[in-house]
Amino acid sequence: MGSFLPPSHEQATFYTLFLIIAAVVFIIVTIIWLTRKRQLLSPLPQKNTFPPAYEWLARALGSLWLLDGFLQAQPSMITRFLGGVLAPLISGQPWPLNIVIKWSMTLWSFNPVLWNELATWLQIGIGLAILLGGHGPYRRIGLWISVFWGTAVWVGGEALGGIFVGGSILEGAPGSVLLYVLAAIFLLAPEQFWHSPRPIKMLQRFMAGLWFFVALLQALPSSGWWNRGMLSSYILSMAEMPQPHLFSLPLYIWVHSLAQYPLLWNITLTLTFSLLGFLWTFAPSSQLTWWLSLLITFSTWWFGQDFGVLGGMGTDPNTGAILLVILITYAQLLRLSLWHRAVEQHTQFKKSAG
Repeated sequence: MGSFLPPSHEQATFYTLFLIIAAVVFIIVTIIWLTRKRQLLSPLPQKNTFPPAYEWLARALGSLWLLDGFLQAQPSMITRFLGGVLAPLISGQPWPLNIVIKWSMTLWSFNPVLWNELATWLQIGIGLAILLGGHGPYRRIGLWISVFWGTAVWVGGEALGGIFVGGSILEGAPGSVLLYVLAAIFLLAPEQFWHSPRPIKMLQRFMAGLWFFVALLQALPSSGWWNRGMLSSYILSMAEMPQPHLFSLPLYIWVHSLAQYPLLWNITLTLTFSLLGFLWTFAPSSQLTWWLSLLITFSTWWFGQDFGVLGGMGTDPNTGAILLVILITYAQLLRLSLWHRAVEQHTQFKKSAG
């Protein structure tokens, strides 16, 4: 791991700036917290009428941005972000996207230490604004920055989730930051939106489209997943990352099976993702649909994405984490909708009986 670390003077520069900014941020957060505390103790506190699913999604998104910021502050990221994260994205991309990534690399190369500092604190700032901003302007500012920064990262830092170079949900396609952006847009919707049936319908359509899309990516011959050794070599590279044996052992077992039956496994993956697409289309409210989606999402997060943060070069916990958050948000919204429906039916029954 030593060869991956930056020179000592660059580490010192980065972490000195990190501590100075951390002290300033701590003071600002303390002032905001004390201000909010006084507002809550005022005679007429602002009433929160957003459903619990809104707050769950906001807290989860803020926590993920906060985690991403601290992951960006890993020692190996200070100078190896260009070669370890951005450079591998270039191969095989369409020329417009290739140009954007190369431009990002050129810009970053001017001062990797300062750019990494900026990326670190921008993401930490987004997370803090969403987590501590309540239902006021601070959270909305954090959400808007999340949209713009997330879009920039998805294009220049994730290469659109690898969808043009044979990406798979096992690798994190269509990109975790894209889902961050969509979640932020969802949270920016007005309060009336959250009390209507639209969030549930939109999430149902999103999940159906997502699973059909990843099934298509898995099945495309140009993606290369039908080639012998493609799946097994990729999973092997994840298993060999520095991590607890508990996490890597199932990956090695799966690698052995993938090497023996590559076509069977890719057929199984394609059909499984397609099945989820059909379930979200025709039975989106079924418990089977939700639980199967939860199981497959967690499985791809572990056995494909390797939780995204292991090995010292992970910039985020990958697509599985935010997708699990979205599934839980949907379950909360659906449960609340069913409860309201049951209350309305009970009220109508009492009126008719009276």
